[in-house]
Amino acid sequence: MLTIRQLSAVLTITIIGLSAAYFLHIPLVIGFSLGLLILGALIWRTGTTFRGILKSMWEGVKHTKEVIWILALVGVVIPTWTMSGTIPFMIDLGMSIIDPSFFLTFSFVLSVCISMVLGTSTGTLSSVGIPLIGLGLLLQIPLPMVAGALVSGAFVGDRTSPFSSANRLVASSTGVSMQVLFKALLPTTIGAIGVALGFFLVCDFSGEWHHSDITLHNQQFASGFRYSLWLLLPVLILLISILLRFKTRNGFLLSIACAILIGMSLQQMTWNEWLHDMWFGYQSSLFNSLQTKGLSNMIELIALIALAGAYSGILEKYRILETYMQKLLGETSASLLSATVRTSLFGLGLGLVSCTQTLPIMMTGRNLLPFWEKRFPRSQLARVVADSSLILAAMIPWNMLAIVCGTIVDVPVLAYVGYAPFLWALPVSTVIWSLWWKDSGSLRSRRGVGYDG
Repeated sequence: MLTIRQLSAVLTITIIGLSAAYFLHIPLVIGFSLGLLILGALIWRTGTTFRGILKSMWEGVKHTKEVIWILALVGVVIPTWTMSGTIPFMIDLGMSIIDPSFFLTFSFVLSVCISMVLGTSTGTLSSVGIPLIGLGLLLQIPLPMVAGALVSGAFVGDRTSPFSSANRLVASSTGVSMQVLFKALLPTTIGAIGVALGFFLVCDFSGEWHHSDITLHNQQFASGFRYSLWLLLPVLILLISILLRFKTRNGFLLSIACAILIGMSLQQMTWNEWLHDMWFGYQSSLFNSLQTKGLSNMIELIALIALAGAYSGILEKYRILETYMQKLLGETSASLLSATVRTSLFGLGLGLVSCTQTLPIMMTGRNLLPFWEKRFPRSQLARVVADSSLILAAMIPWNMLAIVCGTIVDVPVLAYVGYAPFLWALPVSTVIWSLWWKDSGSLRSRRGVGYDG
């Protein structure tokens, strides 16, 4: 077992390495590898076999395979949708029906609705985010604002929808039912959505696109593509696949296959053109706004996610953090407010180091549940985990969830996070709610009332 000094050194080196790599614009895998190597070396020095360490790393990598699939398929689906004409058609269609004066507000509300139905941020951003980003580009609205609106809306469902795997993970990790969890999340959900809605309305009213006379041309890309309603089918297939609870990667594969078949029929592209653009990205001399990345651009990100999985595998297998969790958080907390702040900071620390969303949720929920039950209801722990560990992952530039979201909307995380009020309003809302709740919560805990069994 690592000493507290060794553990602190590993975590500090990992965070510094990732931060330095991000801000110096060098591959994140280089910055992350140092922390992984040191962690593995320290575990080996405790007497663990090299084979055992590799096995734990491989188990961690296997847990990331769905994310790796999604990231790889996003690298393919965007150029195929563009080549087939699906994205150009949807952008031109959107130009004819959307009021540009309230584009950010519309994007946020639509993203909220879709994410609550689908229960997934990546599915939401892939289905409605990609064409809306293209439309925002044509309307000359700052893309970080558009990305912030889309990501904010996507995480409403990712956190709150009963169909979300992250939402269910919070419930299972904290031992509450889905109904109890929904009620516990309702106050901060309403507060954060209200903040986000007000934020985007203000942005729309003060933005140049609201006051200027924008002339919309319904056929921006028609000169380069043959249009048909069949071009909507790849998006509909992706949406229906997620609604039917197919594996996300299967939905992407079906959508890609559909886009290729329709594109070959309408756009008359050769197999060499398809393969080239899927690997290198779509390039057009006619439309600069339609340039995309391809699968080759995802290799570095896939490697980073695999390393993050290996790192998390070691942390989980050897239960490195569990021994020190209660010491780090304190044996007792004077109030729910104090417990909320400490739990949120711990979830943030886990998100910074593990580069995942699932590990902070599981470790914070499962390991703190006995501690919380002595003083507060389980439902309050579930709320704090959902409003911190779950949501903060989307704001960490090297977290795999943030990487996937930033890749889909093609905007760096640090560029859009300031325009994603739902993400940063939730932690603030949950602290305020804990402050308001403390008197009634303390009274309940003294009476032994309010526990969710």
